Amino acid sequence: MAPEVIKAFQDKEIRLCSRRYQMKDRRQVDDRRYADVFGRHVFPDDAEDIKAHRWFKNFPWDRIHTLNPPFIPHITSLDDTHYFDESDHVTEPMASSETEPMDPKPEDVRWVLRECRPVVQNLAIELLATPYDSARLRSADRRIDRTFNITPDERKTLKTFLRMYGRKERKRPRDILLRDQNTKAIALSVRKKTAFMGYTWRRMRPGGYITPSLATYKMAEL
Repeated sequence: MAPEVIKAFQDKEIRLCSRRYQMKDRRQVDDRRYADVFGRHVFPDDAEDIKAHRWFKNFPWDRIHTLNPPFIPHITSLDDTHYFDESDHVTEPMASSETEPMDPKPEDVRWVLRECRPVVQNLAIELLATPYDSARLRSADRRIDRTFNITPDERKTLKTFLRMYGRKERKRPRDILLRDQNTKAIALSVRKKTAFMGYTWRRMRPGGYITPSLATYKMAEL
């Protein structure tokens, strides 16, 4: 990408955005008493400079949601568009065993939950015995909800305690090459060097974006 294009997106003074942001910045410099009530505010139509750029000349912004994209990927299975587990936000443990937390001992659990009843302490010890992933965490929540001899506040305490002190299960890579200790370093190195080989981009036509005619779509379907 050309340096002037990168500067237009990165440098705050000439960034393509909205004139209202530039006016706000100037007002802050001119008047030190100015209170930035819009410090975290997003103005409507804040992409007006980008839309008006000559690279997007004749681009139909108002009809873009009705146009067929120039490239439609051929999807053959769910894995083609499935990159992450549909689960709760469970962070992965660090790779180094030195940074992994120690397993809490039963006496530690009882001390942390010393203000709770023994039935709550015993259930917490039992739940902490097994590392959890997203599915097991949901299962533990259901078990806590089904436990009839604890109060709603105790259920909330147990769920919070499990997330704070429970051990998260280490997930191994799905890729068989990354899973193997002998090949993962080489595989990662090769993939980083060749990840974007063969990729290119098309320069916009001199006349700007031209909406394909209906006849073009019909010919493509044939």
